Amino acid sequence: MNDRFIRLSISLARLQKVIQRIKASGMSRIELKAGHTLVLCRLAAAPEGLHFSELTERCGLDQAMISRVLAELVRSGLVEKRAESGKYNALYLLTNAGHDRAARVGAVVADVERRADEGIDADDLATFYKVLDQLTRNLEAVDADPAEAFEPLEIQ
Repeated sequence: MNDRFIRLSISLARLQKVIQRIKASGMSRIELKAGHTLVLCRLAAAPEGLHFSELTERCGLDQAMISRVLAELVRSGLVEKRAESGKYNALYLLTNAGHDRAARVGAVVADVERRADEGIDADDLATFYKVLDQLTRNLEAVDADPAEAFEPLEIQ
């Protein structure tokens, strides 16, 4: 049996765990949670702010998680919510304090990224991310229509 799928599954699980531990450890130092990292970084990259659905898409997180994170960041004074019509149409922007915190987080993210990239050729990294993106799209297609993939599991 080809073990690429197993290797991919195990490697991605290990990678996700270590990334979560790094985010949790770092963010706790500034009284934030690991889940706040992506939202702060995405909002910092969008000075005009982002709507709820844009944040959900750009962070790759589900609506419930984005909703919780945004509520926490608004309560902490790091994010401002500008209400518009519709439940998910509010615009979210960093406050001055949010910009300061996001800049600090961004500096740490850049350092962690630099460390993660050590010893890896820039062209190899570009190829890795290109391949990873394609693998993701391919598996999303399987997930969207799994009937054919799971046909061998059907009870005869």
